[in-house]
Amino acid sequence: MNLPNVITLSRVIFLAAIFVLIYQRWPGAATIAFVCAFLGAVSDWLDGWLARRYNQISNFGKIMDAAIDKIFVLGLLGLLLHIGLLPMWGLPLLALIIARDLVITVIRAAAAQQGKVLAADHWGKRKTIWQVTCICVLFFVPVIERDLAVLLPGRWELLATFVWMNGVLYFILSSVLAIYSGALYLIRYLPLLRRRKKEAL
Repeated sequence: MNLPNVITLSRVIFLAAIFVLIYQRWPGAATIAFVCAFLGAVSDWLDGWLARRYNQISNFGKIMDAAIDKIFVLGLLGLLLHIGLLPMWGLPLLALIIARDLVITVIRAAAAQQGKVLAADHWGKRKTIWQVTCICVLFFVPVIERDLAVLLPGRWELLATFVWMNGVLYFILSSVLAIYSGALYLIRYLPLLRRRKKEAL
């Protein structure tokens, strides 16, 4: 267990903390939840950078990083839907994203059995960037409404609405990228796995 893997696992702790904090009403809870979301997003970049910088890249690390990324992102998108920061029309999009990730996970698992690790492609990485941006932006809305509005009384509704609209826009963009990158992934790797399976037979 090296440092990049420890950082990867820390996202599970951040996820659990956000699930607890976002329902709390005491001052500062929303801000801490936002910080946890931001740190979880940063850790996704940091673990990969450290693994490359110190030559600690491993197949286990790649698989675990991809799996925990999905748990972190999908868990928080589901939470945002539940608390109403994502509109309910986002539910079908989230279902498509979950289906996409499940299919890709199955393909990666099949490839791993053949000794091949399939890394995320360029579009998949862009999708992840916009997903975590969406998450961080939307979790900043309760910071404005619950904490900033108490700390600095005033009319914060306009800013909260503007931030929320940007977060929803990023969700739509990331959903389009998720579907597009998933389709490219299937086109690229599914025939390869079928050929390998036939060769094994």
